[in-house]
Amino acid sequence: MALVVPNVGEVQLMTWALKGTSVTENLTLKLYTNNYAPVAGSNAGNFTECAIAGYSAKTLTRGTWGNPTTGGNGKAEMVYPAQTFTFTASGTIYGYYVVSASGNVLLWAELFTPARSVNSGDSLAVTPKLVGSSEN
Repeated sequence: MALVVPNVGEVQLMTWALKGTSVTENLTLKLYTNNYAPVAGSNAGNFTECAIAGYSAKTLTRGTWGNPTTGGNGKAEMVYPAQTFTFTASGTIYGYYVVSASGNVLLWAELFTPARSVNSGDSLAVTPKLVGSSEN
């Protein structure tokens, strides 16, 4: 029989992982500009971090994550407040990825569908979220 983590277990694990006080490392939110669909074997090196003028990565502070919930899709989820990126040049953003602040270890990524085109003066709001999986 395969190991199954039930929704309530996902909620608890997310709380420990993202809001726990014994772990102090924040996370880093980055945008990427290569047309890449993340897969299970992806790592941070698969993503080309945005270099469009005006961009800078955002620190995701541990205690700022919302409380975990189980949505209508049956999956546990934690959401961070929207982060706004403002650009002073043009380019295309294909998605975002979240890495550990100290080791640049890829934690998760999301491909935007469709990609987002930005021009000088444009802003792009990204709401980072972590969604668990469910076999139920």
